[in-house]
This record gives sequence, structure tokens and C-alpha cells, in this order.
Amino acid sequence: MDLIRLLVALHPRDWRERYGEEFAALLEDTRLTPAAVLNVAVRGAGLRVRARQGTVLLVAALVVSVASEIAAQLAGLAANILWLPTSPLRALALLGAVGPWAVLIVWARARRRSARCE
Repeated sequence: MDLIRLLVALHPRDWRERYGEEFAALLEDTRLTPAAVLNVAVRGAGLRVRARQGTVLLVAALVVSVASEIAAQLAGLAANILWLPTSPLRALALLGAVGPWAVLIVWARARRRSARCE
């Protein structure tokens, strides 16, 4: 696979279907310096992340929550996943385990509301 096709393939399918041929033609007419290739690759990855924003946020919430729970277990702050925040440190650990899910719920509700308004 040549470099231009690879750079176009880094973008989401919907974007490629709409702009792929025109973008490939633009890249053919452009001097592909390492900085230009990196820029196109980063932008393509950014578009992919935005296209799957819900999935990315779900995975991030899971990772942060699990990491917080493991850290709390290793630090002896909690005997299980559900514990009472009897000290500021335990409250912070509980917030780290539960907080990402609250943020995800708020984000999903805001997105649902904005979708209804459109």
C-alpha cells in the first residue's frame, strides 16, 4: 500500500467516502514531508476518535475506574469495591472509582438532549 492510500485509510470510512478521492489528489500534489505525514496521521486518528467518542469515553471510564479500585485495594483503603468514605483519602479513592461513570452518564444525557433538539 503506498503512502497516500495509507494516509487516506487512517481516516474514518464516512470521511473517506466523502472526501477520500479529493484528499488523495491533494496529497499527490503536496510535498509529503515527515511533518506533513505526521500531521495527516494525527488528524486522521483524531477524526476516528471523534467518530467513536462514546466508545473511547466508555473505555477511558473503565480504565480509570479499575485503576482507582486496584490502587485503593493495594493501599489498603478498601476491602472490596463498595466501601464507605470514612477518610478523605478513602473518599478520593471512591471518587476515582465511581466518578468516571458519573461523567460518562452526564455526557450521554447531554448528547441525547442535543440530538433531540436537532
